[in-house]
Order: sequence, then C-alpha cells, then structure tokens
Amino acid sequence: MNVLIHICCAHCFGKTLDGLRAEFGYQLAARGLWYNPNIHPLLEYRRRMKALKVYLERDPVPVDFVEKYGLIPFCENTYGHYQKPDRCARCYAIRLDTTAERAAALGMDAFTTTMITSVHQSHQMIRAAGEEAGRRHKISFLYRNLRHVEPDEKKLREIYRQSYCGCVFSEYDRYASTTKHLYRGEGELESEGDDVFTPAD
Repeated sequence: MNVLIHICCAHCFGKTLDGLRAEFGYQLAARGLWYNPNIHPLLEYRRRMKALKVYLERDPVPVDFVEKYGLIPFCENTYGHYQKPDRCARCYAIRLDTTAERAAALGMDAFTTTMITSVHQSHQMIRAAGEEAGRRHKISFLYRNLRHVEPDEKKLREIYRQSYCGCVFSEYDRYASTTKHLYRGEGELESEGDDVFTPAD
C-alpha cells in the first residue's frame, strides 16, 4: 500500500505512521507531504517544519516539502469565511486537494492526512474533504480514526509541540479567554503555565 500522507505536524505524523504501520505492517510504503498554508505566523510555520525535520532524523521517511509560507493563499481561500466550521472546511479542502493531486501524479495507491489523529478536529469534515479531493483526482482517500494511537515518545522527545491548530483565527480561539501573556502591572512576571494541546494542523 503506497500512501501519501499530508503532514500537519511532527507529533501527528508519528501517530499516523504508528497507526498505519500497525494495520499494514511491511506492506505500507509511506511518503509524506508538508503543505500547510494555514499555519501562521511565519516563525510558528518555521518551528513546525523544523520539528518535522528533526523527527525525520529519528524515523526516516521520504517527505516532500512545500516550504513557501502560504499567508496570501490562505487569506484568499478564507476571505469572507472566518468562522467555524466554514473556514475549517475550506482549510481542509485546500490541503487535501493538493495532497490528492500530488498522490495521483506520483502513482500512489491512496492518500491520507495526519489530521485523522486529532481529537480537536472534525473527522466528518476531514473525511468529506478527502473523499471529494479523491474523486476530483481519481485516487482513494484512506480514512482511519487514529485518535487512540499512542506514538513512540522516544522519537518525539524534546520536539516542539504547538499550542493551537495553525491559523490566526485558531490562535485567537485558543487564547482569547485566557490571561496568557497579559501584563498585570507593577512589573509582575507571569508564569507560562500549563499549555497542553494536541492539534492536527
């Protein structure tokens, strides 16, 4: 089974690989695609891409990188569609359509995405976007619910883990109700605090 995997981050890639390897074993021939115009700002984009490259030093898998920062394409794609679930559906669609197109061009058997590991994302919308992209490019979308997979933590040790999904809207949703980095006056230094999040993108 030759599968092209859209990669949103290193941690989700580890979960996806472990989940698919458990199912397909030696029959799995995985290739990755880093394509995420949704991740902002620029330094966050670089952090996540660097984290993936560190992970690949520990678990070598062929990965194609679309390294150009996608701020303009993302803004054009979401213009006028800023609220959930509309913006998320558009975000899933643009990434999965590009992945399907690349998978078909490479002659892969199927394509999938690391977003299927997330407990925060809409699997229904991801699956719908994947299947639509598959129909458009005449290639199968491989859906599995991999939320339960526990990745090999040795491969992920000390690798950067993001605290929000990716776009500026999701960053706002994540922190708007918190006091993180708010100045409280009189030179008070605020602890970073616990910031655990396991997104798909």
